[in-house]
Amino acid sequence: MNNKLSICISVCLFFVVSGCSIRSSQLSTIIEMVKGTPDDHSDSTWIIRYGDYRTKVQALAFEGGTLFSNQQGDQVFFDGWTVTKALGLGMMRGSWSVKDDIEGRHFTQRNRLTTYPACKPWARAELANVIQYTQACQGSGEYNNSILVSKQGAITLIRQSLNGGAGFVTLSKLQARD
Repeated sequence: MNNKLSICISVCLFFVVSGCSIRSSQLSTIIEMVKGTPDDHSDSTWIIRYGDYRTKVQALAFEGGTLFSNQQGDQVFFDGWTVTKALGLGMMRGSWSVKDDIEGRHFTQRNRLTTYPACKPWARAELANVIQYTQACQGSGEYNNSILVSKQGAITLIRQSLNGGAGFVTLSKLQARD
């Protein structure tokens, strides 16, 4: 983006210094070059569910993971294996974090910390059209986190606990329509 802006400024300065006038079509071309074409995010749309709450979010790749977010302020950060942070998610507008270390799995919800034993390693199972990764955990009861991956290697579903077993967030890839 900065490179495009520099080019645009240089072109505008050239026209001003050389005494040429800029026609509307030239200006439109320069503006489009800087602005770029609108991004098509239809391939990055997911559905997020938490309890009775359901909404669409966009997946955005960041260093260290993927942020699922929308304009309503719902956010879920996924590091590739674990949902590590969540914000919003319905009428109650909560805030959750999940952190693993040698002492166990730590859940923080509204500044309240709860620690449970570490989850077991992820187990891999090949099903008809997907690969399922399941992680057995002990929290307020036994529960499983799961990730589904298509045969092409793309994650299509993430279901993980935000509080040690009672509340799960589910992210499912919205399938593009043909």
